[in-house]
Amino acid sequence: MKDVSIKNAVSNLFMSSSYQEMIQLIEKAYPAIKRDTENFYKTQSQFMDNMLTVSAPTELRNLRQILAEINKVKMALQESYFEIKKKEIKIRQKRELLTTVENLDADLLLVEIEELECQIENTQDYQKGAIRKITAYITQYNNILVSIGKEDVSEADFEADEERYHIMKMFEQALCAARSHGGVIDEGNQIYAHQIGINGTVAQKEISEYLSVEQALMNQNQMPAHEMTIKWLKVMAQKYAGCAQKYANIKGMTVIDDKALNK
Repeated sequence: MKDVSIKNAVSNLFMSSSYQEMIQLIEKAYPAIKRDTENFYKTQSQFMDNMLTVSAPTELRNLRQILAEINKVKMALQESYFEIKKKEIKIRQKRELLTTVENLDADLLLVEIEELECQIENTQDYQKGAIRKITAYITQYNNILVSIGKEDVSEADFEADEERYHIMKMFEQALCAARSHGGVIDEGNQIYAHQIGINGTVAQKEISEYLSVEQALMNQNQMPAHEMTIKWLKVMAQKYAGCAQKYANIKGMTVIDDKALNK
């Protein structure tokens, strides 16, 4: 398999001396450009993966997101694997046909083979990016396991941690909304609070008190740290633990059915 050169790609379209000089410049620089381009055969950077895609306030929710992202990339790799296998078969078919045709028919088959080879090479570039992406996600998965002192997690672990996640997520979103709405929680997060068993007025009180603490620091020319917000979210999770089950009881339900868990 080979990478079709720029000169071959443009064929004889540009024969003027000025275009020939540009093509020579591109041909000379292309090997280094191709090498460096391999750094970017991914949908996004590790920074975006780790800070924007995997962005839950709780460890187990981030583990769940990482697993979902790995599975998504794995499926794409599987699709590309079968795509390459089919193209390789088509190439063998066309090489066999070459022995039975001549002239323009043979020329066309050679072009089609070259095109398929280029498509395979391009696909393999993205496969390399996908492998790097999965590797990075697995590293982060292992890092989180170490941070929570576990070697693995079960479905029961995920379910048991869900209330903590939703309490923290609701307050996180409510705080962000309040910052841009004069300190008032928006309707969406008021509904969210209600759905997980937290009174909206109480949630508003917690937000207002936290914003007052931040403002007091600002008045003293101190910068509120992001770490302070994370600690506050964890305090909210502890303070309102059990709120979901109380609300579930009112609905005649349980939050988790142990019999329905994968054990």
